[in-house]
Amino acid sequence: MNIKWTSENSLRLSRILTFAVLVLAVVILFLIPIITQWYDDVSGKEPIMPVLTVCAYIADVIVIAALWELNRLLTNISKQELFTERNTRCVRIISWCCFGLAAVFAVLSFWRLLALLVAVIAAFVGLILRVVKNMLATATELREENDYTI
Repeated sequence: MNIKWTSENSLRLSRILTFAVLVLAVVILFLIPIITQWYDDVSGKEPIMPVLTVCAYIADVIVIAALWELNRLLTNISKQELFTERNTRCVRIISWCCFGLAAVFAVLSFWRLLALLVAVIAAFVGLILRVVKNMLATATELREENDYTI
């Protein structure tokens, strides 16, 4: 059996994975107190459950928002709507979500230094997405200009 991997299959897989991670993020929202208590029990360092719990809730809500926008973007792409203002908006929101995560983990790094690495990675991804957003916005403008040209 030889299944040909197409862009349509890739898009379908992306949508399925995005939905699965979105469901997981919603489930984690209800498990954060258990997870943070477990972390405090096994970390062997000073307990930070209150701070970690607040940061985890904020981060999880931001992740849910980013995944929601990613799902919206993938839905638009599946409808062959590529260079649109809506897609530019989706990428812009996702990039700001990455910067929001970077801020949350930067605050958490005052208690756990490893969180600084997560903050830097989130900021870097946010920066890359800003560049992609700018390219998408420019492509959208060019498409609109081209649509009005005879």
